[in-house]
Amino acid sequence: MADGSAQAKDADPREAFYEQHHRRVAAFIQRRIADPGIAEQVEQQTWAHLMRQWDTLRLPEVVLMRIAWRRIVDIYESNGRTALTLGDEILEAAVERQQLRTKSADTVDPGSTVPSRVDLQRAITALTSRQRQVLTLIGVDRLTRRQVAGLLNIGEETVKTLYGQARTAMRTSPALAGYDQQRATTQEVTR
Repeated sequence: MADGSAQAKDADPREAFYEQHHRRVAAFIQRRIADPGIAEQVEQQTWAHLMRQWDTLRLPEVVLMRIAWRRIVDIYESNGRTALTLGDEILEAAVERQQLRTKSADTVDPGSTVPSRVDLQRAITALTSRQRQVLTLIGVDRLTRRQVAGLLNIGEETVKTLYGQARTAMRTSPALAGYDQQRATTQEVTR
């Protein structure tokens, strides 16, 4: 027992931090960069940059995501795309996945009164770019408000407000009016 606690004291906090966060960072980057080789390079650059600054950091988990975001933005900008398209492209992928699910639900009951298609893309497009970014970072990437605030360089209350506005807009969007009915129909059929 004493031997195990001595090893725990000697463990490098950077290794523990890496073990705790590397999967989330890898997924965050891979959702934004389709090429696995480039995604791996971006992840390595992110960790190298963080480790160079390690001794000066107060909140490494916030800085980590900011570094990853900056590296991704650099890749996008080097390919002639803007940073604002990042959140949009992630949400577009979510829209495509939802449309595939919706399409399979449409074929289930042709006589149903459920709308034939939920227009997730139209609902998302109605959001502001900041609302889309916050919705993506919290809803898709599962980042905390603090992490999103640090990443976007805005206050936590602003993140809370933007996320609430985005959720309200999505909930009340006419484009998603039949979503709950459609989901219930799909669940009934798959049982």
